[in-house]
Amino acid sequence: MVEAKDNFEGRVSRLANYLTRAYKYNKPSILFAMYLSEFLRSDVEKSLRRALVGQGLEVVSVDAGNNKDLPSYFSSVNSGNTVFSVHNMDKGFPEALQYLNFKREELVEHHVKAVFWVREEELARISLEAPDFFAFRNRVVEFMEVPAAEERRPALVEFALETEYRSLDELKRSIELKEKLLAELSAEDEISGYLMGSLGILYHQIGSYKKSLEYSKKALKIAQDIGDRQNEGALLGSLGIAYHALGQVEHAIEYHEQALAISKEIGDRRGEGNRLGNIGTAYYSLGQVEHAIEYHEQALAISKEIGDRRGEGNRLGNIGTAYYSLGQVEHAIEYHEQALAISKEIGDRRGEGNRLGNIGTAYYSLGQVEHAIEYHEQALAISKEIGDRRNEGNWLNNLGVVFEDLEKYDLALACYLLASKIYREIRVPEIEKTENNIKEIKNKIGKEKFQKLMDTVEQKAEEIIQGILAG
Repeated sequence: MVEAKDNFEGRVSRLANYLTRAYKYNKPSILFAMYLSEFLRSDVEKSLRRALVGQGLEVVSVDAGNNKDLPSYFSSVNSGNTVFSVHNMDKGFPEALQYLNFKREELVEHHVKAVFWVREEELARISLEAPDFFAFRNRVVEFMEVPAAEERRPALVEFALETEYRSLDELKRSIELKEKLLAELSAEDEISGYLMGSLGILYHQIGSYKKSLEYSKKALKIAQDIGDRQNEGALLGSLGIAYHALGQVEHAIEYHEQALAISKEIGDRRGEGNRLGNIGTAYYSLGQVEHAIEYHEQALAISKEIGDRRGEGNRLGNIGTAYYSLGQVEHAIEYHEQALAISKEIGDRRGEGNRLGNIGTAYYSLGQVEHAIEYHEQALAISKEIGDRRNEGNWLNNLGVVFEDLEKYDLALACYLLASKIYREIRVPEIEKTENNIKEIKNKIGKEKFQKLMDTVEQKAEEIIQGILAG
C-alpha cells in the first residue's frame, strides 16, 4: 500500500508507529521510504531514529552494497528490538534483489523490521525484479519534496521547467510501479490523484499524450472534488501541456489561462510565473513571438520578485530563444549569457550545459563557426560529466552539423555515430535525425568514399571525440 500525503512530521510519525507496533506485537514490518533529495532523506532518517530510540528500539544502518545477502545479515544481528535502516540499494543490484526475493520467508520467520530508503527508479526495479519480496511490503511512504528553505513545496504534479532526462526503459518502469500502486487503492482520494497526475506526466514524457490526458483529467476531478486548488491549477497546466503536444495549441492556452487564474486566486506567485511561461511557450508555437516575449517577461519579473534564480534563468533562456527566432541573434546571445551566469551561480550544471549549447547554436547562425564549436564542446563536456545522456547525444549531433558544414567529414561522422549509439541505447526519437545526417554525408561524398570513411572512423569514434574535447 502507498501512503497518502500529509505533513513531513506526520509521515515520520507514521513510520515510527508502524515499527513500534511491529515490535510490540513481535511482527515483521517491511517499509519503503521513497525520496528525491539526499538532504531530505537524511533529515527524515534522523527524526525517525530519534523517535524509535525514544521507544526503546535500536536502529542499525545497513549498506546494501556491502551486504548484498540482506536476509542473512538481518538474521545474524537481529534482536527483538532491532530496526534495520537500509541504504544504497542500487549498489547491491542485482544480487541483493535475488537474495531478497528467494529468501523472503526468512524476513517473516525472524520478525525483521526494516526501512528501505529508495529512489523511485530503485523501487520500480525492486517491484519488477523481486516481485515476491515487494509483495511482502507493509507500506510505501513518500518523501518526494525538494527542500528549499525559501519556498513552499510546489504541487506534486507540476511539470518541471527543465525535464530531467530519463531513458524510455526508466520511464516505463516508473509507469509500471505507479500503476501497480494505484491498483491497490480502492478509494479515489488525494493519493490516487497524486499517482494519476504523476502517471499523466510520465505518459507525456514517453509521447503517449492521449493516455496523459486520460490520467490528468481523472486527477483533476479528484483535486476538484477534495478542494485542492493548488493541484487543480497544476493539473490544468499539465492538461495544457498535453494539448500543446497534440497540436491543439489554442485549447492548451485555455487550460493554461484557467491554471493562471487559480494561481492568482490562491496567491501562488511561483505557479503564476509557471503559467505565464507556459502561455508564452504556446504563443511562441503559434508564431506569435512578440506575444510570447510579453508573457515570458511577466514570468521573468515574478521570478526576480520571489528570488527564484532557477526560474529566472529559464525565463531568460526562453526570451533568448524567442529573439533568436526573430533573427535578433545578438540580442538572443545576451539573454542566454545572462541565463548561463545564473546557472553557474546556482550550480545548475545541466542548465549550464543547455545555455552553452544555445549560445553555440546562435554563434553558428552568425557564421562564427569556431565560436560555435567552442560552446558546443563545453556543453558536451558537461553532459558527459553529469551523465546527461540525451543532451550528450544532442550536442554531439550539433557538433556533427558544424563539422559537416566545414567539410570535416571524419569529425562529423564520429559525432553522428556516437550520437546515434547513445540515442539507440536510451531509446529516444532523436536517432532518426542523426541517422539522416549520416545518410546526408554518404550522399555528399559518394558511396565508395563513405565506406572508406566508415572503415576508418567507426572503430575510432570515441577516440576522435576525446581528441576534440582535449583540444
